[in-house]
Amino acid sequence: MVRANRPASAFTNAQISGFYFRPCRDEYDEVVFEYFRCRSTRTARPSKFIKEPVSAVDARRNNGRHGLLDEFCSAFDDQSLWLDGVDRAVQPPACILRKPYTNLDPISGETLRAGMEGVTREVERKIAAELPARFGVMFDGWTHASEHYVAWFACYEVNGVLVTPLLAMAPLINEPDDNLSARSYYEFLATMLPRDYGVQIDQCRFVVGDNCSVNRSLATLMRVPLVGCASHRLNRAVQHYLLQHEKDLAAVQALMIKLKTLTQSTKLRSIFDMVKRYFELLEFLDADDDDIMELLPSPASNKRLRALFKELKDVESVAKALQGRDTDLLDVRQWFDELIALKPKFATYLGPQAEIVHSPDFESGCVRVLRGLQDRLTRAEEAVLGPFVRLAEHTDEDSDDDVLSFVERLRKRRRLAEPSVSYEQLKTIPSTSNVMERFFSVARVTFGQQRHGLLPATLEMILFLRENRCYWDSSTVDSIN
Repeated sequence: MVRANRPASAFTNAQISGFYFRPCRDEYDEVVFEYFRCRSTRTARPSKFIKEPVSAVDARRNNGRHGLLDEFCSAFDDQSLWLDGVDRAVQPPACILRKPYTNLDPISGETLRAGMEGVTREVERKIAAELPARFGVMFDGWTHASEHYVAWFACYEVNGVLVTPLLAMAPLINEPDDNLSARSYYEFLATMLPRDYGVQIDQCRFVVGDNCSVNRSLATLMRVPLVGCASHRLNRAVQHYLLQHEKDLAAVQALMIKLKTLTQSTKLRSIFDMVKRYFELLEFLDADDDDIMELLPSPASNKRLRALFKELKDVESVAKALQGRDTDLLDVRQWFDELIALKPKFATYLGPQAEIVHSPDFESGCVRVLRGLQDRLTRAEEAVLGPFVRLAEHTDEDSDDDVLSFVERLRKRRRLAEPSVSYEQLKTIPSTSNVMERFFSVARVTFGQQRHGLLPATLEMILFLRENRCYWDSSTVDSIN
């Protein structure tokens, strides 16, 4: 019988013992010399560690000493899971590090933060490599506990799909002389882009944000068009329209407070829900309750409220549609035109030439191109769409010139000589800044009531890794180690 020789182990006894028995560390990542941690059983004293034979390790491990490579790889998976747990969890990192929250191998706070910093730098490098020569930015501010943060997202295409990675989130005011002016926003962006991503602010060709004066001033400083948030414009239009129904809505609000249900808010959805809930409860209200009857709106008021509720249904459907990621500027223009046809007063904020629009030529030019009417662009529209021009190459036509007439050959020659102009990225320009609203909602929950002690840099890393989760995984954690 032929006996095959067992292949030699790739690891020595010292390597195996050194891997399975690690010195225990305290919360400050300092070695505790009294104890060693055995990966296969429990914490052991040095005497037991010295006497522990390698055969005992082989006996307790299901895959034996030849599976040490798999165990070594899983160690990096543990660190990746720690980063993923801190990134996703609402609790503060100190709570997640406790035993009841995990069965992973212990890790110190310093090691965890160092891993987060390394992964953050690696994600920044990946985003920098993916950024095209020309791109757009989306930004907004958020104030929490007297600290004002600014978040910046990039907007560009990858294989025809819109990509919006988070570039930075940091406090804008760090010095006594700092302020929240458009110049401060401009200087922050001009510093952050070349430092972290190797691009210049001149490579930005549009800005997406709310239609406030600071954002308009920033777009003017950058000499780029501002794509005002369509949801913000719709909300402003509805608020302006509801002023004529202020008394009726105040009566409903007083009744809702009495019934301890929904109260009125400045947002469209809350007003719509309040009126909807009112009519759902109207037929069940107790007519013998004098307190309720005193607050109940009159029949004439109910008639006006029913007409208002019918109009708000159409507006609410548009507000929901604006939340979609595939909504472009053409969709917004068509929906707004239909709302203006129903209520001409909406034109004050929803019209293509409304005063709130910072770059009307840019938005109208994008709409023309998306409709396939780029040959009807005005000179102003062509000028503002210049950064989006892409020259298309002519394909050789198969038709034989001999069968063409003299005039047809001249026309063909002129057509081939003229550059064919097309425009890129217009289809994927975000029409709203709802991404920012969702991001700040996550930031508010992440910061919460338990994380007020977090430094702004730590909070930024947590949110940065969470928002850019598609750019890192366990292999990224392995590479930084």
